[in-house]
Amino acid sequence: MATVNTKATALYFKSGGTLPVPTDGFIDSSEKIVWTPTTKTDKFMVINGKLGQWDSFADAGDTVIDGETISHNVRFQNAAADALDTVPAYGELLKASGFTETIDTATATQETVIYTWDNTTQPAGGSAVFFINGKKQTFTDTLAVSSAFNITIGEPVSFDFTISGFFDNNGIATNESNPTPPALTESVVVAQKVDILTKDGTAITGGNNVVLDMASNIVKRYGFGRGKYDSTDFEPKFTVDFPPELTDYNAGIQALQAQTEVDIVMKLGTVAGVSTSGKTIEMTITNVKLLNSSDSDSDDELSRSQEFIFTSNTAFTIKHGYYA
Repeated sequence: MATVNTKATALYFKSGGTLPVPTDGFIDSSEKIVWTPTTKTDKFMVINGKLGQWDSFADAGDTVIDGETISHNVRFQNAAADALDTVPAYGELLKASGFTETIDTATATQETVIYTWDNTTQPAGGSAVFFINGKKQTFTDTLAVSSAFNITIGEPVSFDFTISGFFDNNGIATNESNPTPPALTESVVVAQKVDILTKDGTAITGGNNVVLDMASNIVKRYGFGRGKYDSTDFEPKFTVDFPPELTDYNAGIQALQAQTEVDIVMKLGTVAGVSTSGKTIEMTITNVKLLNSSDSDSDDELSRSQEFIFTSNTAFTIKHGYYA
């Protein structure tokens, strides 16, 4: 008896309303992907003079995935001598979840790829092709994505995304052999102690866990001739855990009360703390405000967790490519 091998999965994703053509849009996952097509069903009572009489119904057109989370380990852009304008694997997911992509090729050998958070319009959403052991599912212009970076010192930088959407073909898979995915020649980016994390230019020394969550508000749209999920708003936040210096013990409550806007800069994949072309990812978040600051014990050392929210003045960019 042949069963379904859950390691034989592959996801291909493209922002917008056109299906990706494998192997374009391949997203390697650090965890197995098992998606359950969920069809709208319900039951109702049948009153016919007997007890315990029920019937049920199904709406095949309302077959979805809802809130499936996938983890992708971010890889260096240029470890295998790719051009500096090579887009990262997660670029299409960023575009689908509210970022614009700018590729600057004006100067040879100094190309950059920059993603800018765009809060002036509704995110594009996306389309996908999913294979599991020779079974193929597609999603055409029905997907909404919420994205987050989870960063722990000494671990690969994880780009986690949550997808919701309607299946094509009412969730009935077709038979098609898994395509051979592209080779993964680049190394993963590991957050290291030499990398950079600052608040208003001052290092957040000892920062060991960072979550940057765009927290999209995803809404299901369903009606005659319509079935898709939309991202209608954001509630982004930046959270960092670190051990405060003794002289900074009061800084948490003072910053909370002051409600001053600050700038966060994070540089990952540096070489001894220096941004390096084709390797470093620079994230810049301006004008965020401290919302929560809480202390706890961590192996006899005070650990402080601070949560910053985006404001009407916030700008957020993610840069790959050339660094002088």
